[in-house]
Amino acid sequence: MRSLMIFVAAIAALAIARPAGAVTCPGDPACCSSLPNPIYAQVGDTQTNLMRAFSRALRDNTPEPMTLVFITSPSCTNIDDFYNHTAAITGTMQYAPSIAQSPTWNIFTSPTLTCTPDPGQFPDIGNSAVFISSCTTQAVPTTVFEETGGIQAYVLAVPRASDQIAITFEEAYFVFGFGMAGMIMPWTDTTQFFIRKTTTSTLLTWAANIAVPAAKWMGTQEAGSPQVVQALQQTANPEAAIGILGAEVYDANRDTLKELAFRSKDQYAAYFADSTETSFDRQNVRDGHYTVWSPTVWMVNTDGNGNAVKQDAKNVIDMIANKQVTPAPNFDPLVLTAEVGLTPDCSMRVQRMTPMDGTPLSLYMPPEGSCTCKFLSIVDETTCATCNSSNPCTSGVCRDGYCEEF
Repeated sequence: MRSLMIFVAAIAALAIARPAGAVTCPGDPACCSSLPNPIYAQVGDTQTNLMRAFSRALRDNTPEPMTLVFITSPSCTNIDDFYNHTAAITGTMQYAPSIAQSPTWNIFTSPTLTCTPDPGQFPDIGNSAVFISSCTTQAVPTTVFEETGGIQAYVLAVPRASDQIAITFEEAYFVFGFGMAGMIMPWTDTTQFFIRKTTTSTLLTWAANIAVPAAKWMGTQEAGSPQVVQALQQTANPEAAIGILGAEVYDANRDTLKELAFRSKDQYAAYFADSTETSFDRQNVRDGHYTVWSPTVWMVNTDGNGNAVKQDAKNVIDMIANKQVTPAPNFDPLVLTAEVGLTPDCSMRVQRMTPMDGTPLSLYMPPEGSCTCKFLSIVDETTCATCNSSNPCTSGVCRDGYCEEF
């Protein structure tokens, strides 16, 4: 009897601890809502490493600790969900451990922690890795604020064993638009074309850049970028295989895959996204020689009057966009952006003439000033002069320890 009374008392205490009418997530106690200051993000899978990096940094952000939990889905799905609250988050979400939990955790290789969202939980942050216009003509709702983050480049990849080194706009058009009937050797076997779903940024960006509508592409639609990588790595016919990937996904698999230099329409030569096959400087993206890229777009909820519903979520996308926030974080957001393969807007010298994927480029000078020297110091190397208060620049502007051109 005494044991039964203790058990009943324990149940009563638990009921008191949990607010009346509260709905718990499936799998409780592994609820995302039980984590310290959770921020919910629904992003494209090309942004996975960025989310891992920010999730790790924000857990230990002393001025304002947050737990950035995220789940991936196609860009167009994310836009629709954010604009129209089409569907609440379902499925397991990911987040990074704090330093105290795992001091040696690696943003690229270590497994994430997981949690389950409460029923009816909608994202605080949404993401598209293409222009919004590639997915919808719907006007931005007054309840959504949008911010442009880093530039996302995309590549055509083949197995490292392939002899192919480049592809032209015309060849890509016939390969993915006509398959075997396109007669572009060695890419005539459509079972060896590894592509993505029609709502994903990877396919939509390439579709806009080779003039083949997303719904008309030949090939096997893989569920995610990791599946494209695996298919290319495991193919029995490396010469016939070809796939589409975010550049940062390709970067992590350069030992087994090879990027094809791409000659876009009306160009005279083919270019890698970087200055060379082995560099990570995104030189040709930044100066306009390599054209297959899109901006990342980040969304947060507002009250309809321009005020963020959750200020911490707004602070996160401001950090991703390399904007100042209060309180300032104890880490450098630009470093995280560069390290995961995105190109900061402040290092770009070209932009799309119209906010649509695949449109012509025009010259661009970032309004906040250049960060090219700093970006190169993170991803490659820089020849820029260093500077400080006692060692001023002889030319240019001293910014973040480097003499930037403006």
